[in-house]
Amino acid sequence: MNKVYIVDTNIILRFLLQDITSQFNQAKKMFTEAKNGKIKLIVPQIVIFEINFTLKRFYKLGKEDIIEKTKQIVSTEYIEVESRNIFQNALILYKKNNVSLVDCFLVSKAEAEEADLFTFDKKLKKLQ
Repeated sequence: MNKVYIVDTNIILRFLLQDITSQFNQAKKMFTEAKNGKIKLIVPQIVIFEINFTLKRFYKLGKEDIIEKTKQIVSTEYIEVESRNIFQNALILYKKNNVSLVDCFLVSKAEAEEADLFTFDKKLKKLQ
């Protein structure tokens, strides 16, 4: 069986931003090995949220850039992203609405689970 890795946020950030060359090269090597089926990479849900937060707060990227960078990871088939389909739907909602990615994820999760979303957030209620 191939080696399995849980991928930390900073690995993905280095790959997306290419801001620290040595770390970018290491991350790129891991992604290439995953693409070639030599290893398995798993990205937990929390990492996607942390990527969004870091790109927005620390790197001050605009919403469009954040969405595109997040899509790069979420849509990469050789990486196992927890709740991939929910994130794909959440990113569509996020692009069209003035609410957080977390709120969009909750709406998408409720839809996927055929559940009602219980919230006091008025903006979030409008998304349902």
